[in-house]
Amino acid sequence: MRDTLTEKNMRNMLALLTVVTVYLAVWGGITADAQVGPVLQNSIRHLPAASSPSDAVSASPRVTGTADSHAPSPHCAADDECRLGEFCNGSRGVCLSCRRRRKRCGRDGMCCAGNRCINGVCQPADTDATGTVDAALPVGNTDEPNIPVTRGQNFTHPKGTTSLPKPQQPLKGGEGETCLRSSDCLKGLCCARHFWSRICKPVLTEGQVCTRHRKGAHNLEIFQRCNCGSGLTCRGQREKPGAESRNLHTCQPR
Repeated sequence: MRDTLTEKNMRNMLALLTVVTVYLAVWGGITADAQVGPVLQNSIRHLPAASSPSDAVSASPRVTGTADSHAPSPHCAADDECRLGEFCNGSRGVCLSCRRRRKRCGRDGMCCAGNRCINGVCQPADTDATGTVDAALPVGNTDEPNIPVTRGQNFTHPKGTTSLPKPQQPLKGGEGETCLRSSDCLKGLCCARHFWSRICKPVLTEGQVCTRHRKGAHNLEIFQRCNCGSGLTCRGQREKPGAESRNLHTCQPR
């Protein structure tokens, strides 16, 4: 009898535990859904808007990849189609930055503002300024007698008057720079042919190999040398016998 009652009580307790477990599981799921629901709604509400297909892709976050409205056109036909400080390269048809002072050029438009293309090099625009007066002007203070000056005539200012600025000397080219004549190069350099252009090269010194020109011969030299310096002459080497030494000429004292 006791065993039967004990077994019945155990069954009742198991059934009660099962009901309680199911109830807790169902109630816990409803509570979790109630808490997660608003969170999901808020997250969906604050999602960033989808980008349109026309927007450019940007490598950095929060930065739109719109094109620069001020970017210059890569193609041009004239200098006025480029931005300030640029020129149109005719061979390539693109805008390039202007050439600074002492840089090679082919025309004035390639040089930056205030410079001109002189002898194939960008130089200050006032390099060719002279100390002459273009028109007849009275010179002197009111207490001094007026001195008429005619066009193109140099004059000497009387004392107490304002003198004109001294004319600027043209810039001399250094070694390797483009030139037209030797006067365009610095002292100790001459203007010699190099390929199909002319550049400033050093004047030859004693012992350096030189080129002996025959009278009446006008041979085109692709790599032209300068002449020997002052007090030197180009002679063949006589110390070493042989055909090779006779053909080799060096700068030797006169």
